[in-house]
Amino acid sequence: MNLMTTNSYLAVFGAGTLIGAASTYFILKFKHQWHHKPKVKYEPVWSNGMEERYEFGDTDDEVRLILGVRNDLKMQKGKVAAQCGHGAMAAYATTLATSPSLLKNWLKNGGTKIALRVDSEEQMLELDRKAKENNVLSCIIRDAGQTQVAPGTRTVIAIGPARKSILENITGHLKLY
Repeated sequence: MNLMTTNSYLAVFGAGTLIGAASTYFILKFKHQWHHKPKVKYEPVWSNGMEERYEFGDTDDEVRLILGVRNDLKMQKGKVAAQCGHGAMAAYATTLATSPSLLKNWLKNGGTKIALRVDSEEQMLELDRKAKENNVLSCIIRDAGQTQVAPGTRTVIAIGPARKSILENITGHLKLY
């Protein structure tokens, strides 16, 4: 091999390395902009310089999730919180699978969740029936029975997410928990 051939291999190798490194840099830098839709931005509003809160648009017919908690079981606060968490997660997972656009609207308005008092298991089953009549998702949560209530006890019903006006027809008569 002569010196001329050796230099051309080095030049081609150097050019290829430079192009590869530059391509990798730009791919990694701009990768997130190619395949992802822009995320909804919530603008924080600072009050008193300490607390962050979010302000959303018109809430007249926003999408909400109702969590009906059985009051007759006399569950402790932590138990209620855990059962409501199960209800919210079940509603989220089901809505993600069945209606992603509804889920997007719910999250756009902050993922509003409202806990309401349900007086009995019969009232909970009636709410479930009304929700199904109105084509609204409803999930009844049953407890595993390891702490405060018997196994299989219906503790919480998650209704929605759905528009506020539709939920009013189903749960408008209930009081806040």
